Amino acid sequence: MSFKINFFIRPIDTGYRLQWEHFLIEVSLGLICSVMAFYGWNKGMLIVAVPCAAIAVSCLGLAFYSVCRLFLDKLGRT
Repeated sequence: MSFKINFFIRPIDTGYRLQWEHFLIEVSLGLICSVMAFYGWNKGMLIVAVPCAAIAVSCLGLAFYSVCRLFLDKLGRT
């Protein structure tokens, strides 16, 4: 049995590009968890509100970080 091995070097893309699928998943999960945290807070269910708020803050924070990193990379290249 012979194996085909590729000896060519692949080019490396050094620029940062926003991965839209991950960004949309983070934003949608952040919005869903923030609505659940708001509902849990209004109903007095802290066992639901606190974890959902923590997840919402982390998801929206990561989405914000991704957008900031994209803009800072674009400004640094010019």
